Amino acid sequence: MTYELKIYGKVQHVGFRDRIENIGRGLGISGIVYNHKDGTVRILANFDDEEIKELFKRSIKALEKRDKLIKIEKIEERELNTPEGINRISSDDLIELNKKLDEGVKYIKLIFGEMEKMNEKLNKIIELLDKRL
Repeated sequence: MTYELKIYGKVQHVGFRDRIENIGRGLGISGIVYNHKDGTVRILANFDDEEIKELFKRSIKALEKRDKLIKIEKIEERELNTPEGINRISSDDLIELNKKLDEGVKYIKLIFGEMEKMNEKLNKIIELLDKRL
């Protein structure tokens, strides 16, 4: 059976789809993972075993425990009446990779900005300690 899983939350541009692809490959699932314009991540996948489908969903939900950039609000599931034929799981295209790079640069700039503030505070502390000595 083919299902659509719709994942809500902070799931776009955080490396989420790549992780889903790895989980799917590890479980032998075939399908496709993509960002939808409504902010969700969608998965179209074939499942011949209910236990594998549930394990896949639990594994997806567990990703937010390992990565603080990912926040999953809910996962919706619906069965689709589609012909068989999805034979691999995949995700990114070049445009999506560029978006991820842009998002990564934003986080790097944020980190460097915070580091500069910390260095300024550290320099002030060192100055105060030097005056006392």
